[in-house]
Amino acid sequence: MVVFHIAGFLVLILAIAWKFKRHVLEAFPVGACLTVLMLYVLAFFGALSFSDFIGPAGVAASIVIVLKSPKEKRKTMMEFARRELTGPGMLTAFVMIAAVTVCVSGKAVSWWDDYNFWATDVKSLFYLDGFAGKYANAAPEFGDYPPGTQMMKWWFLHFSPEEFKEGLMFAGYYFMNLAFLFPFLKVLKKRNIFAMAAGAAVLWLFPAVAEVFWCDGCCADLTMALVYGSFLAAVADRKGCCRPFYYMRQAVFLMVLVLCKNTGFMWAAFGLLFDYGYHFLVHKTENTKPQIKKADRKSLFVITLLPVLTEGSWLAFCVFNRRVAKLTGTAIQMATGGMNIPAYQGDMVKAFVEAFVIWPLHRWKTIAVDLSPLCLYLLILLFVFLLCRYHKIEKKMAYYVGGFLAVSGGVFYSINLISHLTIFAVETQYLEPYGMVSSIERYGAPFMIGGLYLLAFYILKDSQSVLGAVLCMVFVLLTTDYQSAYRALYGYRDTVEATLEERTELVDKKAEVFLEAVGAGERKSLGRVLYLRDISDVSWVRNTYVNFEAAPVSVMYGNVDTSAMGSQDIIKAIKDAHAGFLYADVLEGNGKQIFEALMNGEAFEYGCLYQVMEAGEGIRLVKYAE
Repeated sequence: MVVFHIAGFLVLILAIAWKFKRHVLEAFPVGACLTVLMLYVLAFFGALSFSDFIGPAGVAASIVIVLKSPKEKRKTMMEFARRELTGPGMLTAFVMIAAVTVCVSGKAVSWWDDYNFWATDVKSLFYLDGFAGKYANAAPEFGDYPPGTQMMKWWFLHFSPEEFKEGLMFAGYYFMNLAFLFPFLKVLKKRNIFAMAAGAAVLWLFPAVAEVFWCDGCCADLTMALVYGSFLAAVADRKGCCRPFYYMRQAVFLMVLVLCKNTGFMWAAFGLLFDYGYHFLVHKTENTKPQIKKADRKSLFVITLLPVLTEGSWLAFCVFNRRVAKLTGTAIQMATGGMNIPAYQGDMVKAFVEAFVIWPLHRWKTIAVDLSPLCLYLLILLFVFLLCRYHKIEKKMAYYVGGFLAVSGGVFYSINLISHLTIFAVETQYLEPYGMVSSIERYGAPFMIGGLYLLAFYILKDSQSVLGAVLCMVFVLLTTDYQSAYRALYGYRDTVEATLEERTELVDKKAEVFLEAVGAGERKSLGRVLYLRDISDVSWVRNTYVNFEAAPVSVMYGNVDTSAMGSQDIIKAIKDAHAGFLYADVLEGNGKQIFEALMNGEAFEYGCLYQVMEAGEGIRLVKYAE
């Protein structure tokens, strides 16, 4: 089925390019977004594998359409497909996809946030073929995290449907990011191997100018940044673009943007503000006719409504299935005044200012230029001035773009500081500039990379701008983090054995027995299991690793103090966890007596999986027999 999935995607982007008379590389990110949205819908019904039929159906339909077309049109269509698929930019994209997939094939999950959610959740998707049911999500503390990037990871994982391969997960993640960068390869006009290799290298290195967390993990921040930047460029790409494609592209970008991460709605709001202001300026400058203004307003309403509906569909699903993130709970506590904020805000502000003004974005030296967040912020504004100075942007538009970037950047960094003083106040790693600059780098990626993406679009939109392409390359090569970009692609191999060994050590023998009992890694899920250990055996780090290994089973944890707890405490723990099953390791003292009231006269056994059953107003435990 791999061939049909790939062929189906190629047919999709070729159809978009043919229909709207665009370069196939410009259709690439649109095709990626449509694929994500299709899989998102299928995941609600536990039918992700139904894409096995959609791919071949698309290929078959395209063959029928071509064969039924008049001879001359068929010849034109085939020539279009040949020209687009064999152009230097598309060939470079093909090679990059193949090379990245091979290079990261041995990559293993190593980053903390991946264990917490990004890898654990997609592993659940892989085994369940869709979203988990009520109280059954494999990463219970991050339940309302949107699944946009997870869809593309699943698509690549599905290329090996019988075995969960972590390398394919990373390949899917990088593919989605590259999809939004491929339009820049349009600058390649000839099949010059050196130019194509240089273009591929700079494309890979570009994100590492401002954000390097993507090099070790597969979180959504970089993807969100590239989608946001693509949206800004799509708004600016108005001249010569047919209306249906112009607005359709914006709509699908925003729909995927809000599905990338919880903060996606904020960047979607920034993007829409840019869009509204852009249209206002264009209408005023060009003295647009009233009927065109009216049509534009209707289109803007649609591209505002669609991401709202998309976000609403996910939030409604989360509410119905009781999926909530602990960070969301913290934000609610803060809003209701129920959160005790530590009294070291002054230290947090000091760390933020020092990190923002002085510290390099990459936290260590690059080979040439080390940019602090403030330096890059000011450089972005300087680049807008230079684009105006050398007539790449009209003066009024330059004022608008520069003003938007200046204000949106200032607003975001203010929000970022406030979040550290409130939601992240208890995370003491941000009291040091080293930790704070990491946060600024990661969460500021949409502004930094999105802004640079928009400026690169303006520089490269003139197809003859060889100088512009060279200047973009020089900037990337002088400021990027080569070490991290290399580690993402190949250097990780130096530590992958140690990573797997650490995973083995953390998941101890007791946990291995537990994993076998709950059927971890099978194409079904028991639902929610409460895993109890003795109070002397607390390890939230181990629990996070066990969660990853247990997926798609949802696991909650508890520690029992036999000297102070009774059966009512166990009942409360079960109800608070919304658990349908219970498993307990050996507890110190007379631990078994705590469970006697729940056993209906039977003896309780450690290391045994019990199903939680209702018994009048209480509950009882029944030994689970599969």
